[in-house]
Order: sequence, then structure tokens, then C-alpha cells
Amino acid sequence: MLQYELRQATPADIQRVRELKFSGLRPYVEELWGWDADDQENRFRASFVPDRQQIIRYQNEDVGMLQVEDREDSVFLVGIYVAAGHRSNGLGSAVIRDVLALAARAGKPVKLRVLRPNPARALYERLGFRVTEESETRFSMEAGSLTWPARGGLR
Repeated sequence: MLQYELRQATPADIQRVRELKFSGLRPYVEELWGWDADDQENRFRASFVPDRQQIIRYQNEDVGMLQVEDREDSVFLVGIYVAAGHRSNGLGSAVIRDVLALAARAGKPVKLRVLRPNPARALYERLGFRVTEESETRFSMEAGSLTWPARGGLR
């Protein structure tokens, strides 16, 4: 079983979160709209709110970021970003399974949006998400109340 921890993000995490987000999204943003560095920097700075983000720690290292919103009718997975060297080892899946388990205990589905070119859609589908809406640039996805046991750090 993969063990990880979550800690609350702080203002000091801004550069690490920026690197995680940009490395995770840049190829797909470039494919859809092109990469405008100033625009992306402005969007990032407007969206970086440490109180709403958690840092994923694995083997005593900060390796990712998670942002989840508890909404009235659902749990919304705003974003999960894992450092390139820690992708494809099950860490992202473990974190998402814990989000699903937490939502199931609350009796809520988990919703998210993913850019069309992002291969993470396949991961989400393996974890039980289904496309509920499509646009030219994004898929909206949802997973119902799944009941596998929580592992790791979500509380």
C-alpha cells in the first residue's frame, strides 16, 4: 500500500506549486490555445490560495499538490498535480481513491474537469469516472459513491 501525507500549503509553496501546475498542464494548454507565459502567470497567481490547497508528501518529499472543494451536491477535484519523477507509480491513483472514499462517506459524487488532450482522462476512467459533459476543450467527469477503503492522508 502506497503511503503519503498531505500538509496544508503555505505562501512559501508558491514556486513549487507553480512548477507542478505548469509542468502538468503546459503541453495541453499549448496544444489547445498556445502558451502565453504572462497570461498563465497571472492566472496562476490569481488562483494560488494556500488555504485551499494541500501539498502531497511522499517519502518525506513534497511531490504534488491537491485541491478539493466540498460543495453542497458534490466533492469537486479542482486539481491534482504530481511531479514528473513521481508519476505512474500509483501515487496519484492513491490520492484520488482517498478523495473518492471521503466523498462516498459523505454520500456525494466526485466531479472534475480535464482538458481534452490530457491523458489523465484514462486514469480517471480507470478509477470509475465517466464523462458527463463535453466541450471543445474539456471533459466534465463524475464518479459516484464508490466504497473502497481510505488509504493515506485524507481525513
